Amino acid sequence: MGKTDLRLGLGLTDAGKVILRGTGLVAVAALIFPAFGVLSALVSVVLTALLVGFILRPKIRVSGSLPDRVIAGQTARLRYVLKNVANLPVYNLRVRFDALPESIEQLEGEHVVSHLRPGETREVTIAIRPKRRGCYQIARPACQSSFPFNLFSFGTPRGEEETLVVLPVFSRLQMPLRHLSPHVRANGAKLAGRTAVSAEYVGNRPFVPGDSPRRIDARAWARLSVPATKEYHDDSDNSAALVVDTDVHKVSSGSTANEIKELEAAISLCASVAFTINDHCLIDLLLTGPNLHEFTGRPRTGRLDRMYEILARAEPSKSYSLRQIAPILADRFYEISQIVFILLNWDRAYRRLLELASQAGCHSTVLLVTESDGTHVDEDSLSRDDKVRLLSPDEILTGRIRRL
Repeated sequence: MGKTDLRLGLGLTDAGKVILRGTGLVAVAALIFPAFGVLSALVSVVLTALLVGFILRPKIRVSGSLPDRVIAGQTARLRYVLKNVANLPVYNLRVRFDALPESIEQLEGEHVVSHLRPGETREVTIAIRPKRRGCYQIARPACQSSFPFNLFSFGTPRGEEETLVVLPVFSRLQMPLRHLSPHVRANGAKLAGRTAVSAEYVGNRPFVPGDSPRRIDARAWARLSVPATKEYHDDSDNSAALVVDTDVHKVSSGSTANEIKELEAAISLCASVAFTINDHCLIDLLLTGPNLHEFTGRPRTGRLDRMYEILARAEPSKSYSLRQIAPILADRFYEISQIVFILLNWDRAYRRLLELASQAGCHSTVLLVTESDGTHVDEDSLSRDDKVRLLSPDEILTGRIRRL
C-alpha cells in the first residue's frame, strides 16, 4: 500500500523544549537586566528553524504493509519504501512507528535518512518484536524531519491503521498418536459428515510395478521421459479434536502486563500440539472455551492457519458452562480418533466428557496446566484418573516441554 498525507505535523524535540524554556527565561530577565541582544538571537534561531523547517517539510509516500502474521517473541523486520514527492530535498528524515501497543517494541530505535532528493526513493527496514499474542491495530511508520537545528519536528501524522496478528509461541513436540478407533472402523461412522474430505495430493514419485495405472501422471512422464505416478496422502480415517479451557475464574497468577500465565501457556501448548499432529491427522474441531470451531472441508494447511488465528485472538472467560457444549462435542466423538484436552481446571464436567469420549472409542489425552502445588485441582477427582498429566506454565512458556 502507498499513500501520501500532506497534512502538517509539528512537534518539539528535546533540544527545542530546552531552547524555548531558555527563551522564556531570557525574556523575563530582559525586563530587569539589559539582555535584549541574547533574546533577539534566540528568537531569530527559533523563527529561522520554523521557517526553513516549514519550507522543507517532508512530503513522503510510504509504500509497504505489515505481514499477515508474526510469532510472539520473534523479531519481525518490516520493509518500507520511502519516496520524496516534494519538489525540494528532505534532510535528517527519521522513520519510526508512533504509539505502538505496549506489547510490541521497536528495536534499534528510529531509522534515520540523512538526505532524500526530489523523486528519490529509499528502502528502510524497521525491526519490531511482539511480546504477546493477539490482534493489534498499527499505523504506518511516521516520517519526521528535524532540519534545521533539531528544534522542531515536521512530518505527516499517523496514517490509516493495519491489522497485525501475533501468533502464540509454538514448537514441535514428541507425543504418541492414536489412529482410527475400533468403533469407527466397525460402523463406518468416519464417512458421516466427512464427504468434503478426500485424499490429498502430495507430489509425484517414480512408477513401480504394482502401482495403479490410473495414477500415472502423463505430463510428468512426458517431461521426465520416465513413468511417474501421483502420490496421495489419505488420512481421512484419522481425525482429531482439541479442547482448550479458557475459564480463568480460579486462576489468580498473572504478569505485570496483566497476562494470565496459565492461559497463555495453555494456548501456546495447544498451538504446539496442533503443529505436531497436523502432518499425521486432520484436526476437525477446536474448542476454545465456549466457542466451537469446525474445519471439516478445509485443506490441511488452511486448517492450521485458521487455528493459529483463533488461538491468537482467544480471550479469557470468567466462567462458562459445559452443559451446552458437551452434548454437541459428544455427538462428534464417534467421528474422531483422538482428542486432546488442555485444561486450566479439572472438575466433574470434564471428567464426564472424558468418559463419553472413552465410550465412543476415542483416545483422549488430558493436559492440566497448573502450578506445581496443584492449588486449583480437585485432588479427589484427579487421584482416580491416571490419564491426567500436570504441566507447569513456566515450563511450557520457556520451551522446556518437549515430550507429552
